[in-house]
Amino acid sequence: MKKLNTSQKIVLISGIIGVLIGIYGKYDGWLYDDYFIFFYTGISLIWVAFLRTDRRCHKNSRKASREIAE
Repeated sequence: MKKLNTSQKIVLISGIIGVLIGIYGKYDGWLYDDYFIFFYTGISLIWVAFLRTDRRCHKNSRKASREIAE
């Protein structure tokens, strides 16, 4: 696993807390609409924490679009 910076760690921890709240709500008898929002948002935040933060892919696509335009 790669080393995460501070903002990625905060997003990851927020996601884990959201998932735990969702699981707690499921087994505590909350309505589906109440616990699923926490669970789904938590899963999404966990996934977002591991996205690439470098911008190399954006620079390459701009360079390629300039070459096509010329």
